[in-house]
Amino acid sequence: MTVSTPSLVRPFLDAAPAGVRAVLEAVPDLERRLFTLVAEGRAAWPDFPIDGKDVVSFIGRQVTDELAADALEGLRPADLYLACACAKGLTAAINAFDRDYMKEVDIALARMRIGPPRLSDVKQLVRQRLFVGGGTAGTPTSVGKIAEYGGRGDLRRWVRSVAVRTCLNELRKGKREILVDDDHLIAQHAVAQDDPEVEYMKKTYSTEFKTAFSDALAQLGAREQTLLRYHHVDGLNIDEIGAIYRVHRVTAFRWLEKAKELLVKQTLETLRARLKLPASELESVLRMIRSQIHLSIVRQLGGPTDKVDDDAMELDPSELEEVEST
Repeated sequence: MTVSTPSLVRPFLDAAPAGVRAVLEAVPDLERRLFTLVAEGRAAWPDFPIDGKDVVSFIGRQVTDELAADALEGLRPADLYLACACAKGLTAAINAFDRDYMKEVDIALARMRIGPPRLSDVKQLVRQRLFVGGGTAGTPTSVGKIAEYGGRGDLRRWVRSVAVRTCLNELRKGKREILVDDDHLIAQHAVAQDDPEVEYMKKTYSTEFKTAFSDALAQLGAREQTLLRYHHVDGLNIDEIGAIYRVHRVTAFRWLEKAKELLVKQTLETLRARLKLPASELESVLRMIRSQIHLSIVRQLGGPTDKVDDDAMELDPSELEEVEST
């Protein structure tokens, strides 16, 4: 008598976002692909008794449009299996994670130059965030972040990203205003509140300025936007930004200044083109832009984010020469 193997397709599709189910249903040999993912994950972690349906449901919840279009190619079975076991609260899995993966937190925080007093606290917060989520171990209010691991990237790198974001959240507590230590960054652009020309420009071109500023900000690169958010929204100073990118504070200062100057220049050019401003008004408009840059960045880039940009973890090869020379 042949014993049939329960299908993994149905629980997988039920867990997947509704928008990608039709694409997934058309994937050739979907049953075989799912069975292979479970088998390879179980081979890597044979001591974790997890039902295959739970594993594919875990995978299904994180399927994106891109992954569905790629027919589930590029997934990391061993990492997904471990993450699923941890999300289910298996003690053996969490112990294995602590043993093999929590060292990545130490690496990430060391790169940020987090000292021993804060290191222990942040590391504990990372662990709670991964396995408990909101609330406490006894009364969690949300699932741990490990349940959000999608399986396309290296789990070790993903853990480092969680550590960086958790640390940033701690650093920015109570730092919503620009730090006094960094006042020299904007001192050269300070504008008195009673500057009549600037006040006139604010009232006259308020709507146009907001639109031009938003467009200019959108044209900046990912790193420039991240630098501006770290400083103006998260309240990080030059030393803290330099630690994140593992560069000297002088380099971090130069990058931040360049990002702001690009933003100011593009905003000015956009306003000049759209409003056909005469040359006599450009200086006043420029002072208006500089006077509004902090609050405008906070409005545009403010708000909670749980994303850690890739460039906060690694430097582009083209930047290494510049960094090493500082």
